[in-house]
Amino acid sequence: MVTTRNTSTEDQTEMWRVMEQRMMEMQRKHKEEMAAVRAECLAQIAKSKDGEIGGEQGEGAGEKQTPLEGENSSARTDGREEKGNKDSRSLVKVEESTTMVTFVREIMEVHISKQFIPPQFKMYDGTSDPTAHVKSFINAMTFRTGCDAIWCRTFSLSLEGEALEWFNSLPVNSVENFKSLGEMFKKQFAACNAEDVTVVDLMNLRQGKEEPLKVFMDRYQKTIRRVKGLGLELALQYVMPALRPGPFKDSICRNPPRTMEELRQRAADEARVENMKQQYRKEAQEGRMDKSDGRKTDGQGSRSGQKNREGPRGPRFQQYTTLNTPRARILQEALSAQIMQTPLRQPTPPGADLTKRCLYHQNSGHDTEECVTLRDKIEELIHAGRLQRYIKESAPDQYTDRPSSPKWTSPR
Repeated sequence: MVTTRNTSTEDQTEMWRVMEQRMMEMQRKHKEEMAAVRAECLAQIAKSKDGEIGGEQGEGAGEKQTPLEGENSSARTDGREEKGNKDSRSLVKVEESTTMVTFVREIMEVHISKQFIPPQFKMYDGTSDPTAHVKSFINAMTFRTGCDAIWCRTFSLSLEGEALEWFNSLPVNSVENFKSLGEMFKKQFAACNAEDVTVVDLMNLRQGKEEPLKVFMDRYQKTIRRVKGLGLELALQYVMPALRPGPFKDSICRNPPRTMEELRQRAADEARVENMKQQYRKEAQEGRMDKSDGRKTDGQGSRSGQKNREGPRGPRFQQYTTLNTPRARILQEALSAQIMQTPLRQPTPPGADLTKRCLYHQNSGHDTEECVTLRDKIEELIHAGRLQRYIKESAPDQYTDRPSSPKWTSPR
């Protein structure tokens, strides 16, 4: 059975206390084991040393030892002591670092086995909650080892970016244990601590107008888990005002859930119904769009046929000015001088005469000189005083009669 955990402040404090107690217990056991190994090694060395000295005294009994022999014997004894100390250090496997490091000597003296493999950490770059990262690191390391020194020396492997730069800038011999390192880390990145969610935030929580029920319920359950000290009764009470009006809210009002599991199950059932209705609406909308596209195509075909039957649009002016330059050239020069805007390209109608090309419409079906639209544009610009240099002055009459509509070939 799945239950929702409402972690209170007392529970979190108790959890931290238990974890710290476990860590201290493991550290104590580790120190005791190391002390026992040291004592055993020293005892073996002392026993061996005493045996050698006793043997030498037995062999030299009754003989007078000269000062030179005494110095040689002393030298041999010092050599054996130095050898014994060297053997002790090799048995304890003490590691000494010659580089200036952040950790104190006691941490660096702890031997890390070559078989130790650090766990896979979630990297911290200084932009998220530092407390959550420390807890995640402790959980991962507790599974591998309880040695505090190894924790300290492994912590930098979980950092990157700005956080790793901060770690590398720590003063020499400034880290004595993992607890002090964690406190310095959390203090450095305290600005990134996650804000505590209160009951007021839960009261202001509302489902969006277009927000699916499943998405909202996930957001609601995540919020209630972050509210410290929130009871089950309040968690169930605040869900109804947070829901938008609808069938699910009515169901919650008529029959309030008794547990969070019941609320979650009922919300999941309603979400499935909601998704099914949304799929039905989508299919119906696609069907209406297909029908609309079919009617639109038919309408365009009928209007196109009607336009073709009606023929081209007639001239706008009763008289047109006689020009001294072909209209195709006037069009090019007017476009270059930005007197006329570039027209939109028109598609070539079916059945058009492909031997004729209109530069204004950029399609086939009629010549540029025959284009009624271009003729009207040029006449408008002449009346506006923009194309006066294209007027033919030698003509007795500036205007020509209105041309008859040309034979229909394509839209102009």
